[in-house]
Amino acid sequence: MQYLMLIFVVLLAFIPSITTLNCYVCNSNKDFGCLTDSNLAQFESQCSNIEDPYCRKIVQTVDSMTSVVRACGSKTGAKSCYKTAGNNHASVCSCNTDLCNTAANLNGQQRFMMIIQSIAVLTITMILLR
Repeated sequence: MQYLMLIFVVLLAFIPSITTLNCYVCNSNKDFGCLTDSNLAQFESQCSNIEDPYCRKIVQTVDSMTSVVRACGSKTGAKSCYKTAGNNHASVCSCNTDLCNTAANLNGQQRFMMIIQSIAVLTITMILLR
């Protein structure tokens, strides 16, 4: 019975969440408040009607002018962050936790959330196996 419960808990951890993802959605070309990571609450938005949603932050530099676009998107590539080369360049970061499209480097946050989730699953498993 204990092993059955353990298998159930482990499988439960792999079921995707049904809740919607919340991201910041804005464009600094239309609203300068989008440029900085502070005071973004006004740009919170639900990413509904998107399969496998992700939040994105794109920082673009064109002719030495920098703009920031924060948006909802679907499925990310193999890398969570990448940069384009050249005089006009962009850095694009994707993440899949609520309101995660603030900082430029999102890998640390994603790793932290994975560790917390793993600890939670292990703790629940240990409690149930007593």
